[in-house]
Amino acid sequence: MTAKKHEGAWPQVSWLLQFAGAATRQLAGSIAARIIGQLLAVALLAVPAWKLGEIWVRGTELAAGEVLPVVVTVVLLAIVKAVARYLEQLLGHLAAFSLMAEVRVWLLRRLVPQAPAITDGQGAARIQATAIRDVDRVEVFFAHTIAPAVTLVVVPLTVIIAAGVLSGPLPALAVAVVMLAGAGIPFFARTSGADARRTAQLRADTAQHIADTLRLQEEVRAYAAADWRADQLARIDEQLADQLRTGGRRTGIRNAATSLRVWLGATLVALACIPALVADRANLPGVLVTVSFVFGTVGVFDTVERLAISLPAGLAATRRIRELAGGEPTVIEPQKLTPVEPAGNCPRVELRDVHFNYPGRDAGALRGVSLQLPAGSSIALVGSTGSGKSTIGRLVQRHYDVDRGEVLIDGHPVAALGSDAVAARVAVADQQGFVVDGTVADNLRVADATASDEQLSWACEMAEFELPLDTPVGRRGSRISGGQRQRLVLARTLLRARNAPGGLQQAVLVLDEATSHQDPITQQRMLERLDGLGVTTLVIAHRLETLRNVNRIYVLERGTIVESGQYAELVAANGRFAQLLAATATVADR
Repeated sequence: MTAKKHEGAWPQVSWLLQFAGAATRQLAGSIAARIIGQLLAVALLAVPAWKLGEIWVRGTELAAGEVLPVVVTVVLLAIVKAVARYLEQLLGHLAAFSLMAEVRVWLLRRLVPQAPAITDGQGAARIQATAIRDVDRVEVFFAHTIAPAVTLVVVPLTVIIAAGVLSGPLPALAVAVVMLAGAGIPFFARTSGADARRTAQLRADTAQHIADTLRLQEEVRAYAAADWRADQLARIDEQLADQLRTGGRRTGIRNAATSLRVWLGATLVALACIPALVADRANLPGVLVTVSFVFGTVGVFDTVERLAISLPAGLAATRRIRELAGGEPTVIEPQKLTPVEPAGNCPRVELRDVHFNYPGRDAGALRGVSLQLPAGSSIALVGSTGSGKSTIGRLVQRHYDVDRGEVLIDGHPVAALGSDAVAARVAVADQQGFVVDGTVADNLRVADATASDEQLSWACEMAEFELPLDTPVGRRGSRISGGQRQRLVLARTLLRARNAPGGLQQAVLVLDEATSHQDPITQQRMLERLDGLGVTTLVIAHRLETLRNVNRIYVLERGTIVESGQYAELVAANGRFAQLLAATATVADR
Protein backbone atom coordinates (compact mmCIF):
# COMPACT_ATOMS: atom_id res chain seq x y z
CA MET A 1 0.00 0.00 0.00
CA THR A 2 1.19 3.48 -0.74
CA ALA A 3 1.47 6.20 1.85
CA LYS A 4 -1.32 8.22 0.19
CA LYS A 5 -3.83 5.47 0.90
CA HIS A 6 -3.23 5.97 4.61
CA GLU A 7 -3.37 9.77 4.73
CA GLY A 8 -6.19 11.70 6.40
CA ALA A 9 -8.33 10.92 9.43
CA TRP A 10 -11.29 9.21 7.82
CA PRO A 11 -9.33 6.26 6.31
CA GLN A 12 -7.99 5.52 9.80
CA VAL A 13 -11.43 5.81 11.44
CA SER A 14 -13.00 3.62 8.75
CA TRP A 15 -10.31 0.97 9.18
CA LEU A 16 -10.71 0.93 12.98
CA LEU A 17 -14.48 0.65 12.66
CA GLN A 18 -13.99 -2.55 10.68
CA PHE A 19 -12.30 -4.05 13.73
CA ALA A 20 -14.93 -2.61 16.09
CA GLY A 21 -17.59 -4.84 14.55
CA ALA A 22 -16.18 -7.83 16.42
CA ALA A 23 -17.12 -6.25 19.76
CA THR A 24 -20.46 -4.69 18.78
CA ARG A 25 -22.35 -5.83 21.90
CA GLN A 26 -19.73 -4.61 24.35
CA LEU A 27 -19.40 -1.28 22.55
CA ALA A 28 -23.19 -0.87 22.39
CA GLY A 29 -23.40 -1.51 26.12
CA SER A 30 -20.64 1.02 26.78
CA ILE A 31 -22.42 3.63 24.63
CA ALA A 32 -25.77 3.06 26.39
CA ALA A 33 -24.13 3.26 29.83
CA ARG A 34 -22.37 6.49 28.90
CA ILE A 35 -25.54 8.14 27.57
CA ILE A 36 -27.44 7.17 30.73
CA GLY A 37 -24.60 8.41 32.94
CA GLN A 38 -24.37 11.79 31.18
CA LEU A 39 -28.13 12.32 31.27
CA LEU A 40 -28.08 11.51 34.98
CA ALA A 41 -25.30 14.09 35.44
CA VAL A 42 -27.66 16.63 33.92
CA ALA A 43 -30.49 15.43 36.18
CA LEU A 44 -28.34 15.78 39.32
CA LEU A 45 -28.36 19.55 38.82
CA ALA A 46 -31.81 19.78 37.25
CA VAL A 47 -33.71 18.18 40.17
CA PRO A 48 -32.46 20.63 42.86
CA ALA A 49 -32.83 23.53 40.43
CA TRP A 50 -36.48 22.65 39.76
CA LYS A 51 -37.23 22.38 43.50
CA LEU A 52 -35.58 25.74 44.24
CA GLY A 53 -37.67 27.30 41.48
CA GLU A 54 -40.86 25.86 42.90
CA ILE A 55 -40.08 27.25 46.36
CA TRP A 56 -39.26 30.69 44.94
CA VAL A 57 -42.50 30.79 42.91
CA ARG A 58 -44.51 29.63 45.88
CA GLY A 59 -42.97 32.31 48.08
CA THR A 60 -42.95 30.13 51.19
CA GLU A 61 -40.22 28.57 53.25
CA LEU A 62 -39.00 25.05 52.48
CA ALA A 63 -41.08 22.51 54.39
CA ALA A 64 -39.24 19.84 56.37
CA GLY A 65 -40.96 17.04 54.48
CA GLU A 66 -39.75 18.38 51.13
CA VAL A 67 -36.03 17.98 51.83
CA LEU A 68 -35.86 14.19 52.21
CA PRO A 69 -37.43 13.29 48.82
CA VAL A 70 -34.99 15.64 47.02
CA VAL A 71 -31.99 14.25 48.90
CA VAL A 72 -33.07 10.64 48.28
CA THR A 73 -33.65 11.37 44.60
CA VAL A 74 -30.21 12.99 44.20
CA VAL A 75 -28.50 10.13 46.05
CA LEU A 76 -30.24 7.50 43.93
CA LEU A 77 -29.35 9.40 40.75
CA ALA A 78 -25.71 9.60 41.87
CA ILE A 79 -25.59 5.85 42.63
CA VAL A 80 -27.11 4.91 39.28
CA LYS A 81 -24.73 7.35 37.55
CA ALA A 82 -21.75 5.69 39.28
CA VAL A 83 -22.95 2.25 38.19
CA ALA A 84 -23.41 3.50 34.63
CA ARG A 85 -19.91 4.98 34.67
CA TYR A 86 -18.48 1.67 35.88
CA LEU A 87 -20.31 -0.29 33.18
CA GLU A 88 -19.20 2.20 30.54
CA GLN A 89 -15.55 1.83 31.50
CA LEU A 90 -15.73 -1.94 32.00
CA LEU A 91 -17.46 -2.73 28.71
CA GLY A 92 -15.46 -0.13 26.76
CA HIS A 93 -12.13 -1.43 27.96
CA LEU A 94 -13.09 -5.09 27.56
CA ALA A 95 -13.94 -4.30 23.95
CA ALA A 96 -10.78 -2.20 23.49
CA PHE A 97 -8.39 -4.80 24.89
CA SER A 98 -9.86 -7.64 22.83
CA LEU A 99 -9.80 -5.50 19.68
CA MET A 100 -6.22 -4.37 20.36
CA ALA A 101 -5.24 -8.05 20.55
CA GLU A 102 -6.89 -8.57 17.16
CA VAL A 103 -4.95 -5.62 15.73
CA ARG A 104 -1.67 -7.08 17.01
CA VAL A 105 -2.44 -10.49 15.49
CA TRP A 106 -3.43 -8.79 12.22
CA LEU A 107 -0.16 -6.85 12.22
CA LEU A 108 1.96 -9.90 13.03
CA ARG A 109 0.43 -11.89 10.19
CA ARG A 110 1.36 -9.14 7.75
CA LEU A 111 4.87 -8.70 9.11
CA VAL A 112 5.79 -12.37 8.76
CA PRO A 113 6.12 -12.21 4.93
CA GLN A 114 8.37 -9.15 5.34
CA ALA A 115 10.59 -10.72 8.02
CA PRO A 116 13.41 -10.82 8.80
CA ALA A 117 14.53 -8.29 6.22
CA ILE A 118 12.11 -5.68 7.58
CA THR A 119 14.30 -5.18 10.66
CA ASP A 120 17.16 -4.08 8.40
CA GLY A 121 15.16 -1.23 6.92
CA GLN A 122 12.86 -0.24 9.81
CA GLY A 123 14.99 -1.02 12.85
CA ALA A 124 13.85 -3.38 15.59
CA ALA A 125 13.09 -0.55 18.03
CA ARG A 126 10.75 1.18 15.56
CA ILE A 127 8.93 -2.06 14.79
CA GLN A 128 8.49 -2.75 18.50
CA ALA A 129 7.26 0.81 19.06
CA THR A 130 4.59 0.32 16.41
CA ALA A 131 3.60 -3.19 17.49
CA ILE A 132 3.39 -2.22 21.18
CA ARG A 133 2.98 1.51 21.81
CA ASP A 134 1.12 2.40 18.62
CA VAL A 135 -1.32 -0.47 19.05
CA ASP A 136 -1.80 0.65 22.66
CA ARG A 137 -2.68 4.13 21.39
CA VAL A 138 -5.60 2.84 19.31
CA GLU A 139 -7.22 1.96 22.65
CA VAL A 140 -8.27 5.62 22.82
CA PHE A 141 -10.48 5.04 19.78
CA PHE A 142 -12.15 1.83 20.92
CA ALA A 143 -12.58 2.77 24.60
CA HIS A 144 -12.78 6.57 24.55
CA THR A 145 -13.96 7.74 21.13
CA ILE A 146 -16.97 5.74 19.88
CA ALA A 147 -19.12 6.12 23.01
CA PRO A 148 -18.26 9.84 23.57
CA ALA A 149 -18.93 10.58 19.89
CA VAL A 150 -22.43 9.08 20.08
CA THR A 151 -23.05 10.79 23.44
CA LEU A 152 -21.96 14.12 21.97
CA VAL A 153 -24.94 13.92 19.62
CA VAL A 154 -27.58 12.32 21.84
CA VAL A 155 -27.17 14.32 25.08
CA PRO A 156 -27.03 17.85 23.56
CA LEU A 157 -30.05 17.09 21.37
CA THR A 158 -31.91 15.85 24.43
CA VAL A 159 -31.22 18.97 26.51
CA ILE A 160 -32.04 21.29 23.59
CA ILE A 161 -35.44 19.62 23.22
CA ALA A 162 -35.95 19.74 27.00
CA ALA A 163 -35.05 23.47 27.03
CA GLY A 164 -37.65 24.12 24.35
CA VAL A 165 -40.32 22.27 26.32
CA LEU A 166 -39.45 23.93 29.65
CA SER A 167 -38.64 27.52 28.60
CA GLY A 168 -39.57 28.02 24.96
CA PRO A 169 -37.79 28.34 21.60
CA LEU A 170 -35.47 31.25 22.44
CA PRO A 171 -33.81 29.54 25.45
CA ALA A 172 -33.61 26.33 23.38
CA LEU A 173 -31.77 28.27 20.66
CA ALA A 174 -29.38 29.70 23.25
CA VAL A 175 -28.72 26.22 24.64
CA ALA A 176 -28.07 24.98 21.08
CA VAL A 177 -25.48 27.75 20.54
CA VAL A 178 -23.72 26.85 23.80
CA MET A 179 -23.75 23.13 22.87
CA LEU A 180 -22.29 23.86 19.42
CA ALA A 181 -19.57 25.99 21.02
CA GLY A 182 -18.77 23.12 23.40
CA ALA A 183 -18.39 20.75 20.46
CA GLY A 184 -16.29 23.20 18.45
CA ILE A 185 -13.86 24.55 21.04
CA PRO A 186 -11.90 21.26 21.45
CA PHE A 187 -10.99 21.51 17.76
CA PHE A 188 -9.85 25.11 18.12
CA ALA A 189 -6.04 25.26 18.25
CA ARG A 190 -6.04 21.47 18.28
CA THR A 191 -3.06 19.25 17.60
CA SER A 192 -2.92 18.55 13.87
CA GLY A 193 -2.32 15.13 12.40
CA ALA A 194 1.04 16.32 11.08
CA ASP A 195 2.06 17.49 14.57
CA ALA A 196 0.99 14.18 16.08
CA ARG A 197 2.98 12.28 13.48
CA ARG A 198 6.01 14.51 14.04
CA THR A 199 5.86 13.96 17.81
CA ALA A 200 5.50 10.20 17.38
CA GLN A 201 8.37 10.13 14.89
CA LEU A 202 10.66 12.00 17.28
CA ARG A 203 9.76 9.59 20.09
CA ALA A 204 10.51 6.64 17.80
CA ASP A 205 13.82 8.28 16.78
CA THR A 206 14.71 8.64 20.46
CA ALA A 207 13.95 4.98 21.17
CA GLN A 208 15.91 3.82 18.12
CA HIS A 209 18.88 6.07 18.95
CA ILE A 210 19.10 4.69 22.49
CA ALA A 211 18.69 1.09 21.29
CA ASP A 212 21.39 1.52 18.63
CA THR A 213 23.78 3.18 21.10
CA LEU A 214 23.41 0.33 23.59
CA ARG A 215 23.75 -2.28 20.86
CA LEU A 216 26.94 -0.62 19.58
CA GLN A 217 28.36 0.21 22.99
CA GLU A 218 31.66 -1.54 22.28
CA GLU A 219 32.22 0.51 19.12
CA VAL A 220 31.07 3.70 20.85
CA ARG A 221 33.63 3.16 23.61
CA ALA A 222 36.39 2.08 21.25
CA TYR A 223 36.07 5.23 19.13
CA ALA A 224 35.29 7.57 22.07
CA ALA A 225 31.98 8.44 20.41
CA ALA A 226 29.87 8.65 23.56
CA ASP A 227 29.75 12.47 23.56
CA TRP A 228 28.90 12.56 19.87
CA ARG A 229 26.01 10.11 20.34
CA ALA A 230 24.83 12.08 23.39
CA ASP A 231 24.84 15.33 21.34
CA GLN A 232 22.76 13.65 18.66
CA LEU A 233 20.26 12.47 21.27
CA ALA A 234 20.14 15.96 22.80
CA ARG A 235 19.22 17.46 19.41
CA ILE A 236 16.40 14.96 18.95
CA ASP A 237 15.22 15.64 22.50
CA GLU A 238 15.17 19.40 21.93
CA GLN A 239 13.06 18.96 18.81
CA LEU A 240 10.66 16.79 20.80
CA ALA A 241 10.54 19.40 23.58
CA ASP A 242 9.61 22.09 21.03
CA GLN A 243 6.77 19.91 19.76
CA LEU A 244 5.49 19.29 23.28
CA ARG A 245 5.71 23.00 24.19
CA THR A 246 3.62 23.87 21.15
CA GLY A 247 1.05 21.30 22.20
CA GLY A 248 1.03 22.69 25.75
CA ARG A 249 0.27 26.21 24.51
CA ARG A 250 -2.62 24.93 22.44
CA THR A 251 -3.98 23.02 25.43
CA GLY A 252 -3.87 26.19 27.56
CA ILE A 253 -5.82 28.14 24.94
CA ARG A 254 -8.46 25.42 24.71
CA ASN A 255 -8.84 25.20 28.50
CA ALA A 256 -9.33 28.96 28.76
CA ALA A 257 -11.92 28.93 25.98
CA THR A 258 -13.76 26.05 27.67
CA SER A 259 -14.04 27.92 30.97
CA LEU A 260 -15.35 31.02 29.20
CA ARG A 261 -17.89 28.93 27.30
CA VAL A 262 -19.45 27.59 30.50
CA TRP A 263 -19.89 30.90 32.29
CA LEU A 264 -20.68 33.03 29.26
CA GLY A 265 -22.97 30.27 28.00
CA ALA A 266 -24.89 30.18 31.29
CA THR A 267 -25.26 33.96 31.11
CA LEU A 268 -26.52 33.77 27.51
CA VAL A 269 -29.11 31.11 28.38
CA ALA A 270 -30.25 33.11 31.42
CA LEU A 271 -30.72 36.24 29.29
CA ALA A 272 -32.65 34.21 26.70
CA CYS A 273 -35.00 33.02 29.48
CA ILE A 274 -35.97 36.56 30.60
CA PRO A 275 -38.96 36.81 28.20
CA ALA A 276 -40.35 33.54 29.62
CA LEU A 277 -40.05 34.90 33.18
CA VAL A 278 -41.60 38.20 32.24
CA ALA A 279 -44.49 36.37 30.62
CA ASP A 280 -45.11 34.17 33.65
CA ARG A 281 -43.25 33.99 36.97
CA ALA A 282 -44.33 30.34 37.24
CA ASN A 283 -41.80 29.50 34.49
CA LEU A 284 -38.92 29.98 36.96
CA PRO A 285 -38.41 26.24 37.74
CA GLY A 286 -38.08 25.49 34.04
CA VAL A 287 -35.74 28.46 33.56
CA LEU A 288 -33.42 27.32 36.36
CA VAL A 289 -33.37 23.80 34.94
CA THR A 290 -32.56 25.19 31.48
CA VAL A 291 -29.64 27.20 32.86
CA SER A 292 -28.41 24.11 34.75
CA PHE A 293 -28.11 22.28 31.43
CA VAL A 294 -24.98 24.31 30.65
CA PHE A 295 -23.25 23.07 33.80
CA GLY A 296 -24.73 19.56 33.68
CA THR A 297 -23.30 18.86 30.21
CA VAL A 298 -19.73 19.93 31.02
CA GLY A 299 -18.68 16.28 31.29
CA VAL A 300 -19.87 15.58 27.74
CA PHE A 301 -17.51 18.19 26.33
CA ASP A 302 -14.63 17.49 28.71
CA THR A 303 -14.24 14.12 27.00
CA VAL A 304 -14.22 15.79 23.59
CA GLU A 305 -11.52 18.13 24.91
CA ARG A 306 -9.37 15.17 25.87
CA LEU A 307 -10.07 13.50 22.54
CA ALA A 308 -8.86 16.58 20.69
CA ILE A 309 -5.46 15.86 22.27
CA SER A 310 -5.33 12.06 22.23
CA LEU A 311 -7.33 11.15 19.12
CA PRO A 312 -4.91 12.67 16.55
CA ALA A 313 -2.10 10.68 18.18
CA GLY A 314 -4.25 7.54 18.03
CA LEU A 315 -5.09 8.08 14.36
CA ALA A 316 -1.43 8.81 13.57
CA ALA A 317 -0.55 5.53 15.32
CA THR A 318 -3.18 3.76 13.20
CA ARG A 319 -1.62 5.17 10.05
CA ARG A 320 1.83 3.87 11.10
CA ILE A 321 0.39 0.43 11.89
CA ARG A 322 -1.20 0.20 8.45
CA GLU A 323 1.89 1.48 6.66
CA LEU A 324 4.11 -1.02 8.48
CA ALA A 325 1.71 -3.87 7.73
CA GLY A 326 1.30 -2.76 4.13
CA GLY A 327 4.94 -3.19 3.19
CA GLU A 328 5.67 -5.43 0.24
CA PRO A 329 7.25 -8.85 0.93
CA THR A 330 10.98 -8.77 0.27
CA VAL A 331 10.83 -12.09 -1.58
CA ILE A 332 8.17 -13.54 -3.87
CA GLU A 333 7.29 -17.14 -3.14
CA PRO A 334 7.13 -19.50 -6.13
CA GLN A 335 3.73 -20.82 -7.12
CA LYS A 336 5.20 -24.27 -7.67
CA LEU A 337 7.94 -25.42 -5.31
CA THR A 338 11.02 -27.22 -6.62
CA PRO A 339 11.69 -30.58 -4.90
CA VAL A 340 14.76 -30.16 -2.70
CA GLU A 341 17.16 -32.93 -3.63
CA PRO A 342 20.92 -32.68 -4.25
CA ALA A 343 21.63 -32.30 -7.97
CA GLY A 344 24.68 -34.49 -8.67
CA ASN A 345 28.00 -33.42 -7.18
CA CYS A 346 27.13 -29.72 -7.11
CA PRO A 347 28.24 -27.49 -4.20
CA ARG A 348 25.89 -27.34 -1.22
CA VAL A 349 25.78 -23.52 -1.62
CA GLU A 350 26.80 -21.51 -4.65
CA LEU A 351 26.63 -17.84 -5.69
CA ARG A 352 26.86 -17.18 -9.43
CA ASP A 353 27.65 -13.63 -10.54
CA VAL A 354 25.42 -12.17 -7.83
CA HIS A 355 24.52 -8.47 -7.95
CA PHE A 356 22.42 -7.05 -5.13
CA ASN A 357 21.41 -3.64 -3.80
CA TYR A 358 19.38 -3.03 -0.65
CA PRO A 359 16.02 -1.34 -1.33
CA GLY A 360 16.27 2.45 -1.11
CA ARG A 361 20.08 2.55 -1.22
CA ASP A 362 22.21 3.90 -4.05
CA ALA A 363 25.42 1.89 -3.80
CA GLY A 364 25.32 -1.81 -4.67
CA ALA A 365 26.01 -4.12 -1.73
CA LEU A 366 27.33 -6.95 -3.95
CA ARG A 367 28.72 -6.73 -7.49
CA GLY A 368 29.44 -9.87 -9.48
CA VAL A 369 30.13 -12.19 -6.53
CA SER A 370 30.71 -15.86 -7.29
CA LEU A 371 31.72 -18.48 -4.72
CA GLN A 372 31.17 -22.11 -3.82
CA LEU A 373 30.59 -23.94 -0.53
CA PRO A 374 31.01 -27.68 -1.16
CA ALA A 375 29.00 -30.15 0.88
CA GLY A 376 30.63 -30.94 4.22
CA SER A 377 33.23 -28.17 3.87
CA SER A 378 33.69 -24.79 5.52
CA ILE A 379 34.42 -21.41 3.98
CA ALA A 380 34.92 -18.03 5.58
CA LEU A 381 33.97 -14.52 4.46
CA VAL A 382 36.23 -11.72 5.69
CA GLY A 383 36.58 -8.04 4.93
CA SER A 384 36.17 -4.59 6.39
CA THR A 385 32.83 -3.31 7.66
CA GLY A 386 30.36 -2.86 4.82
CA SER A 387 32.25 -5.11 2.42
CA GLY A 388 29.25 -7.41 1.88
CA LYS A 389 29.96 -10.37 4.20
CA SER A 390 26.68 -10.32 6.12
CA THR A 391 24.78 -9.54 2.91
CA ILE A 392 25.92 -12.86 1.48
CA GLY A 393 24.69 -14.57 4.65
CA ARG A 394 21.29 -12.88 4.27
CA LEU A 395 21.01 -13.93 0.63
CA VAL A 396 21.84 -17.54 1.51
CA GLN A 397 19.02 -17.37 4.08
CA ARG A 398 16.82 -15.71 1.43
CA HIS A 399 16.05 -12.58 3.38
CA TYR A 400 16.13 -10.96 -0.06
CA ASP A 401 16.22 -12.08 -3.68
CA VAL A 402 19.17 -11.00 -5.81
CA ASP A 403 18.94 -8.33 -8.49
CA ARG A 404 21.02 -10.38 -10.93
CA GLY A 405 22.71 -13.77 -10.82
CA GLU A 406 21.72 -16.77 -8.70
CA VAL A 407 22.02 -18.15 -5.19
CA LEU A 408 21.72 -21.95 -5.22
CA ILE A 409 21.36 -24.66 -2.58
CA ASP A 410 22.13 -28.18 -3.78
CA GLY A 411 22.00 -26.90 -7.35
CA HIS A 412 18.55 -25.30 -7.05
CA PRO A 413 17.93 -21.51 -7.04
CA VAL A 414 16.66 -20.47 -3.61
CA ALA A 415 13.92 -18.43 -5.32
CA ALA A 416 12.53 -21.69 -6.76
CA LEU A 417 12.85 -23.61 -3.50
CA GLY A 418 10.78 -21.15 -1.48
CA SER A 419 11.57 -19.54 1.87
CA ASP A 420 10.24 -22.41 4.00
CA ALA A 421 12.48 -24.96 2.30
CA VAL A 422 15.49 -22.66 2.61
CA ALA A 423 14.79 -21.94 6.29
CA ALA A 424 14.51 -25.68 6.98
CA ARG A 425 18.05 -26.23 5.66
CA VAL A 426 19.91 -23.06 6.61
CA ALA A 427 20.52 -22.65 10.35
CA VAL A 428 21.95 -19.33 11.52
CA ALA A 429 23.79 -18.21 14.65
CA ASP A 430 24.65 -14.53 14.77
CA GLN A 431 26.50 -12.19 17.11
CA GLN A 432 23.41 -10.95 18.95
CA GLY A 433 21.25 -14.07 19.03
CA PHE A 434 17.97 -13.68 20.89
CA VAL A 435 17.55 -15.45 24.23
CA VAL A 436 14.14 -15.91 25.87
CA ASP A 437 13.49 -15.47 29.57
CA GLY A 438 13.58 -19.05 30.83
CA THR A 439 15.98 -21.91 31.42
CA VAL A 440 18.74 -23.21 29.16
CA ALA A 441 16.40 -26.03 28.12
CA ASP A 442 13.60 -23.57 27.32
CA ASN A 443 15.90 -21.70 24.95
CA LEU A 444 17.14 -24.85 23.25
CA ARG A 445 13.64 -26.20 22.74
CA VAL A 446 12.77 -23.12 20.72
CA ALA A 447 14.58 -25.00 17.94
CA ASP A 448 13.00 -28.37 18.73
CA ALA A 449 10.12 -28.56 21.20
CA THR A 450 10.30 -32.38 21.33
CA ALA A 451 14.07 -32.70 21.89
CA SER A 452 15.15 -35.01 24.71
CA ASP A 453 17.53 -33.93 27.45
CA GLU A 454 20.20 -36.12 25.83
CA GLN A 455 19.84 -34.23 22.54
CA LEU A 456 20.00 -30.90 24.37
CA SER A 457 23.13 -31.99 26.20
CA TRP A 458 24.74 -33.04 22.90
CA ALA A 459 24.10 -29.56 21.43
CA CYS A 460 25.56 -27.88 24.53
CA GLU A 461 28.67 -30.10 24.38
CA MET A 462 29.26 -29.26 20.71
CA ALA A 463 28.94 -25.54 21.48
CA GLU A 464 31.19 -25.66 24.56
CA PHE A 465 28.23 -24.52 26.71
CA GLU A 466 28.76 -25.69 30.26
CA LEU A 467 25.68 -24.64 32.30
CA PRO A 468 23.05 -27.21 33.42
CA LEU A 469 19.82 -27.41 31.42
CA ASP A 470 17.70 -26.08 34.29
CA THR A 471 19.78 -22.90 34.72
CA PRO A 472 17.68 -19.69 34.39
CA VAL A 473 19.24 -17.33 31.85
CA GLY A 474 17.20 -14.19 32.67
CA ARG A 475 15.48 -11.71 30.40
CA ARG A 476 17.45 -11.50 27.14
CA GLY A 477 20.16 -13.59 28.80
CA SER A 478 20.86 -11.07 31.56
CA ARG A 479 21.96 -13.77 34.06
CA ILE A 480 24.68 -15.24 31.85
CA SER A 481 27.75 -13.70 30.21
CA GLY A 482 27.93 -12.52 26.61
CA GLY A 483 30.13 -15.46 25.70
CA GLN A 484 27.74 -17.93 27.33
CA ARG A 485 24.83 -16.31 25.51
CA GLN A 486 26.60 -16.82 22.17
CA ARG A 487 27.39 -20.46 22.97
CA LEU A 488 23.78 -21.07 24.00
CA VAL A 489 22.57 -19.62 20.71
CA LEU A 490 25.08 -21.76 18.81
CA ALA A 491 23.84 -24.87 20.64
CA ARG A 492 20.28 -23.99 19.67
CA THR A 493 21.37 -23.49 16.06
CA LEU A 494 23.04 -26.91 15.99
CA LEU A 495 19.89 -28.49 17.37
CA ARG A 496 17.90 -26.87 14.59
CA ALA A 497 20.45 -27.93 11.95
CA ARG A 498 20.22 -31.51 13.23
CA ASN A 499 16.50 -31.47 12.37
CA ALA A 500 17.05 -30.35 8.79
CA PRO A 501 15.60 -32.68 6.11
CA GLY A 502 18.26 -35.36 5.74
CA GLY A 503 19.88 -34.56 9.07
CA LEU A 504 22.86 -32.48 10.11
CA GLN A 505 24.97 -33.40 7.05
CA GLN A 506 22.30 -31.94 4.75
CA ALA A 507 22.11 -28.62 6.63
CA VAL A 508 23.98 -25.38 6.00
CA LEU A 509 25.30 -23.64 9.11
CA VAL A 510 25.82 -19.88 8.91
CA LEU A 511 27.94 -18.37 11.71
CA ASP A 512 27.71 -14.59 11.46
CA GLU A 513 30.21 -13.39 14.10
CA ALA A 514 28.66 -16.12 16.25
CA THR A 515 31.83 -16.69 18.29
CA SER A 516 33.06 -13.09 18.52
CA HIS A 517 32.69 -12.91 22.33
CA GLN A 518 34.82 -16.00 22.93
CA ASP A 519 38.49 -16.01 23.81
CA PRO A 520 40.71 -17.22 20.92
CA ILE A 521 41.32 -20.67 22.45
CA THR A 522 37.61 -21.35 23.06
CA GLN A 523 36.72 -19.97 19.65
CA GLN A 524 39.29 -22.22 17.94
CA ARG A 525 38.06 -25.27 19.88
CA MET A 526 34.42 -24.53 18.93
CA LEU A 527 35.28 -24.27 15.24
CA GLU A 528 37.26 -27.53 15.41
CA ARG A 529 34.27 -29.31 16.98
CA LEU A 530 32.02 -28.03 14.20
CA ASP A 531 34.53 -29.13 11.60
CA GLY A 532 34.50 -32.61 13.11
CA LEU A 533 30.72 -32.84 12.65
CA GLY A 534 31.07 -32.62 8.89
CA VAL A 535 28.38 -29.94 8.62
CA THR A 536 28.55 -27.48 5.71
CA THR A 537 29.56 -24.20 7.36
CA LEU A 538 29.72 -20.58 6.23
CA VAL A 539 31.72 -18.48 8.69
CA ILE A 540 31.59 -14.68 8.78
CA ALA A 541 34.35 -13.44 11.08
CA HIS A 542 36.58 -10.55 12.06
CA ARG A 543 39.01 -12.63 14.15
CA LEU A 544 41.02 -13.98 11.25
CA GLU A 545 43.60 -16.07 13.15
CA THR A 546 40.81 -18.58 14.02
CA LEU A 547 40.25 -19.41 10.35
CA ARG A 548 43.34 -21.57 9.86
CA ASN A 549 41.35 -24.77 9.37
CA VAL A 550 38.54 -23.59 7.06
CA ASN A 551 38.71 -25.00 3.55
CA ARG A 552 38.66 -21.64 1.78
CA ILE A 553 38.60 -17.95 2.67
CA TYR A 554 36.98 -15.27 0.50
CA VAL A 555 38.11 -11.68 1.03
CA LEU A 556 35.56 -9.00 0.11
CA GLU A 557 35.91 -5.27 -0.42
CA ARG A 558 33.08 -2.97 -1.49
CA GLY A 559 30.87 -5.83 -2.58
CA THR A 560 33.41 -7.77 -4.66
CA ILE A 561 35.76 -10.69 -3.98
CA VAL A 562 39.33 -9.44 -4.16
CA GLU A 563 41.11 -12.59 -2.88
CA SER A 564 40.38 -16.21 -2.12
CA GLY A 565 42.38 -19.18 -0.95
CA GLN A 566 43.47 -21.09 2.12
CA TYR A 567 44.79 -19.35 5.21
CA ALA A 568 48.48 -20.04 4.57
CA GLU A 569 48.20 -19.08 0.89
CA LEU A 570 46.60 -15.73 1.67
CA VAL A 571 49.14 -14.90 4.37
CA ALA A 572 52.01 -15.71 1.99
CA ALA A 573 50.42 -13.63 -0.81
CA ASN A 574 50.75 -10.55 1.43
CA GLY A 575 47.60 -9.06 -0.06
CA ARG A 576 44.41 -7.69 1.42
CA PHE A 577 43.93 -10.66 3.77
CA ALA A 578 47.42 -10.15 5.21
CA GLN A 579 46.63 -6.45 5.73
CA LEU A 580 43.41 -7.30 7.58
CA LEU A 581 45.21 -9.90 9.67
CA ALA A 582 47.90 -7.39 10.65
CA ALA A 583 45.26 -4.77 11.50
CA THR A 584 43.26 -7.14 13.73
CA ALA A 585 46.46 -8.25 15.47
CA THR A 586 47.31 -4.60 16.19
CA VAL A 587 43.87 -3.97 17.68
CA ALA A 588 44.16 -7.13 19.80
CA ASP A 589 47.55 -5.98 21.14
CA ARG A 590 46.02 -2.71 22.24
